[in-house]
Amino acid sequence: MRIFIILFLVCASVSSYAQEGAELKATIVGSGSPKYNPDRSGPSVLVSYKDTKILVDMGNGTQANLDKGKIRMKQLDGLLFTHHHLDHNEEFTPIFIRCLLGGNRFLVAGPAPTSGFVSSIINLYDEDIEYRMRKSGRTLNDVKNNYGVKDLKGGETFTIGEIKVSSAKVNHSIHTVAYRFDAGGKSIVISGDLVYSQSLPALAKDADILIIDSGGAIKKGGRKRANGGSGKKRAGNKERAHVTLEESSLMAKKSNVKALVLTHFVNAEIDEEATVKELRKNYKGEIIFSEDMMTVPSGKNITARQDKKDTKHPYPIVDTGISNYYSDVTTISKPSEGDAFYGQDANYNGHSPSYTDNGDGTVTDNVTGLMWAKDMGNKLTYQEAFQKAKKSKLAGYSDWRVPTIKELYSLILFTGKVKGQHAVDFFIDTKYFNQPLGDTKKGEREIDAQTWSSTEYVGKTMRNDETVFGVNFVDGRIKGYPKYNPRTRDENKMYFRLVRGNPDYGKNRFVDNGDGTVSDLATGLMWQKADDGLARNWEESLDYAENLELANHKDWRLPNAKELQSIVDYNRSPKTEKSPAIDPIFGTTEMTDPEGNTGQYPYFWTSTTHLDGKNPNESAVYIAFGESQGKMRGRLMDVHGAGSQRSDPKSGNKSSYPQFFGPQGDVRYVYNFVRAVRNIDGTNNLNTEPGIKTETPKTEKKQKSSFSKMLQRMDTNRDGKISKHEAKGKLKENFSRRDKNRDNYITEDEVNKRK
Repeated sequence: MRIFIILFLVCASVSSYAQEGAELKATIVGSGSPKYNPDRSGPSVLVSYKDTKILVDMGNGTQANLDKGKIRMKQLDGLLFTHHHLDHNEEFTPIFIRCLLGGNRFLVAGPAPTSGFVSSIINLYDEDIEYRMRKSGRTLNDVKNNYGVKDLKGGETFTIGEIKVSSAKVNHSIHTVAYRFDAGGKSIVISGDLVYSQSLPALAKDADILIIDSGGAIKKGGRKRANGGSGKKRAGNKERAHVTLEESSLMAKKSNVKALVLTHFVNAEIDEEATVKELRKNYKGEIIFSEDMMTVPSGKNITARQDKKDTKHPYPIVDTGISNYYSDVTTISKPSEGDAFYGQDANYNGHSPSYTDNGDGTVTDNVTGLMWAKDMGNKLTYQEAFQKAKKSKLAGYSDWRVPTIKELYSLILFTGKVKGQHAVDFFIDTKYFNQPLGDTKKGEREIDAQTWSSTEYVGKTMRNDETVFGVNFVDGRIKGYPKYNPRTRDENKMYFRLVRGNPDYGKNRFVDNGDGTVSDLATGLMWQKADDGLARNWEESLDYAENLELANHKDWRLPNAKELQSIVDYNRSPKTEKSPAIDPIFGTTEMTDPEGNTGQYPYFWTSTTHLDGKNPNESAVYIAFGESQGKMRGRLMDVHGAGSQRSDPKSGNKSSYPQFFGPQGDVRYVYNFVRAVRNIDGTNNLNTEPGIKTETPKTEKKQKSSFSKMLQRMDTNRDGKISKHEAKGKLKENFSRRDKNRDNYITEDEVNKRK
């Protein structure tokens, strides 16, 4: 019996050890910098997988910490340098010699002059090495073939043991190489010291862990950067050598890494809360402040965690994913404040889409807290979908439901593209979600792959049809779809994607601030309470929102598609409530429809471009707060429901509209309305890529530039003001309202006073 127990314990121990070593891990051997710090050794990271161990950089204190961790030099399979600054290779010589004496086979690699460095050590210490070798009956020649040396330029890929190693050159004061390690389905990237480098996001794409220079980390007691990463030139006009927090967060965001590990700290106490706040402006994944001998991941799979700021907002709006910039006809370079088309979607950052594939047929949205079914299965009727949700035990959960339209719309990405009835790029992240196309063999169009929600339209569409809202992730729209076939009265079938978790998602908490604004405490957004009653094209709408001054705030913007859809009230419609599809706390201009009928409400522009059609750059998304009308067989009707999301051309001759377009004859106004938005906490989430400067006060700059452009176009006599005779377009239409002092001239002050 004793023998059995002993054998059992030994086997269990071996099994446990094997299981533990089977995960790719990084141990921060040293988290410090060149300055001596009794609590932090010099830079060094040990990457391990099963029996393979690779040591990256070997700063002061590396040997002592390895000994504490019971890591013997003879276990090392690779010694890698990111670069040859003293604080990164200070203990390479004794470690290299101990590896030689240990008899292990290993690789030494790094940027030049790595091979020269190794040769100089051999030449300098050959007598000492020979002396120590003789004690075990060996010579230096016996072990010279046990190691290899590589000088790396960056871009090389090689294998050490069971770990694949990839390299990339990054920007630093000397030649520096970053490394990516892949094994067992996991990946770890070590940046080394650097400033912003385009090569790093490419190397670290979708990695589990990015270990990065902590440059810019904020010191307790002030805004001073603990690592001197202010982005400015140092004394003596020398360029800085370390990243700023903005650069770190942008590279982490572009990489889509799950966890960002900060290391290489100076001898300073770091204000972690302030540092995280800066990083959160761009990066929403997990942030870890490393310590000596910390191992990541620590026995658990790392998943992106939600920003602390967002835990008080149960309805966080996931960003649209747009990173390109557009005019009304084409793509453009990034506009700056005051430029035409500034203020569009990509000028601002939101909560970056972040998902975790749980490996059990489910996907977790790390921003919203919702868990989704990865697959949708076959098309179902509306009732069948609810039955499926009730019976589902997917991944062991029994609380699945059919999502509301707001829950479902949280998944849309406007990086998608469609050309009429033909799919180009899906409007959902297909790395995580399976999205079918319509079955063309059965006579369907490719875009006939709509996903229904649980949200029924309170009104009726088409010819008095019962209607359910759905999202089309193939063509990028919200529409109401008839529950029954109008000809056969059979139940229509569509796709459904089940969801669970966060029961508060999509539920607004509006507060009237009493100053012309409304706050939504659920999303953290503040809204312009009432529109100004004027219709504008897309460029004019961007300009209006950017220059709006309201309730002592100047940081208003045109909302993106997902922000604006968040305030739709799907319990209201013009036919049922005689109101727009929005909470009555808001004021909305009433208008007539194309046939002169009263009781209609406007479409409202968003800052989001909708890539569709022959020229995919010319349309932008709007939300229909009134009926989503179209003309079919000569009859004007509500074809898609109040609260739908479609798109209009961004510009056009106002006298040419409204027009009717597409299979349902969608009404196109082109000149739509604006409801501006800002963040309650005052952070504008400006997308400031490195090298792009922003100036303050931003509103003053934009207004001045906007009026300057007006003068260039209209001020024919160059007197610095615009007469009624000179005014054109929207300014001419609204001249009397803008001419505050009734002197028949518009001045810069009068342009800037609009609210």
